[in-house]
Amino acid sequence: MVSIRSKILFGYYALALGVVAFALFAYGDLRFLEQRVEEGATISAFQEDALEMRRHEKNFFLYRSAADLETAHALAGSLLERLERNRDTFAALARTAHLAELREVLTRYRALTNTLKDRPEPASVELEGQIRSAGRDLSSRAETLAVRERAAVTAAVQQSQRTLFLSMGVLVLIGILGGQALSRAVVRPLRQLEIALQPIAEGRFRTFPKVSADREIVSLTLALNRMLEELETRQRQILQSDKLVSLGVLASGVAHEINNPLGNISTSCQILMEEENLDVDARREWLAQIDSETRRAQRIVRTLLDYARRRAFHTEPVALRELLEKCLLLMRGQLPGAHTVQLDVPADILVCADDQRLQQVFINLFKNALDAGGKDVHISVAAYRAMPGEWPPSPDACVVGEPPGDGGRPAILVSVGDDGPGISADVLNKIFDPFFTTRAPGHGTGLGLYVVEEIVQEHGGCIAVESRPGAGARFTIRLPAG
Repeated sequence: MVSIRSKILFGYYALALGVVAFALFAYGDLRFLEQRVEEGATISAFQEDALEMRRHEKNFFLYRSAADLETAHALAGSLLERLERNRDTFAALARTAHLAELREVLTRYRALTNTLKDRPEPASVELEGQIRSAGRDLSSRAETLAVRERAAVTAAVQQSQRTLFLSMGVLVLIGILGGQALSRAVVRPLRQLEIALQPIAEGRFRTFPKVSADREIVSLTLALNRMLEELETRQRQILQSDKLVSLGVLASGVAHEINNPLGNISTSCQILMEEENLDVDARREWLAQIDSETRRAQRIVRTLLDYARRRAFHTEPVALRELLEKCLLLMRGQLPGAHTVQLDVPADILVCADDQRLQQVFINLFKNALDAGGKDVHISVAAYRAMPGEWPPSPDACVVGEPPGDGGRPAILVSVGDDGPGISADVLNKIFDPFFTTRAPGHGTGLGLYVVEEIVQEHGGCIAVESRPGAGARFTIRLPAG
């Protein structure tokens, strides 16, 4: 399995190799230019010596100074020696035939000046003409070599510039391609991982997909998935813990509710045992009452067991009004009066939900309203089918979660409001945080609304709350229709 470190090291070494190759190439190119400059200096020196030789030749013919003729003769020998010593340099500028002709001119010029130097009598016009002609030929050929050398140096500089720019372009291109490859290998998987992490910030836990085969990314993905599994386990434990807390609070009220039918059953049985002369119709009436009260007790116990039972999350169409009535049955012992909770929920409204978990949502909301408002609080519950785009319920609402687009499945809006003291604005956006509570220490765990949010989002819904101090609070839940 390849690692990100190995890819970065490979890119670093490749870039370092490219820089070294470019440096070596630039050094070689500079060496080539230096060689061309040295060759140019050789040709320039050759031309200057040729001109100096002609100057001494002219001075000799003007002033008849033997020193000038001796110098011209010596310079011709020096030029011939330099031509032999730098044969490769001259061969790069002129064809072999031209070099042979230049060598022959120098040899002839040297021989003529030597002949003139050894004659005691004045030189003949013919000999002077030959020397002048050979000198002009030599100067012309030296000038031609100098022009070619300057042109060659200029071409070499231009070629070096083009090659330098081309190599820089290649190096930049390699850097760009290497950066893109590194981005695909490192940055893109990290970006995909960042996108995959976004649902966690929104409270949605799901397994991370494998976004890269790199060892570090794979290890991080596995660690995150293990963390998510642990978080899901802890979340289930928190939900169950909150349910058990609610169950303990509900136990006294449920026990009172069960005592009523048991008392009625006991009374009916005593009447049947004591009144032996009851007619058949009266006896049937008392037995029917016993059966009714027994069924009532069974319904209360079954509702309590269904709420307490631990099972896997499972959604199905659930009649919302029937579910709310079960919640009120469990909480009847805690409600101050029979009309504390008012239901405005049509019987035909269905939601796609896990009825056990959804009961926990409404029980927590009812308990919060009762804890905040006391015995004089009134709670109203309303439900209706949402219109497309009908969210949030008001611009000032504090919203948790986002609904699907209008092209998604139909939704049901359920509002639970109370006329209690309300929630202050400075804590409104904190009430869904775990362990946050405004109650005195020891009188609340701060998990009630956190559990409500978790269950609502587990159903693919969202929740909003709006409140003003002294004007009560209203929670609006959006759930998928059943």
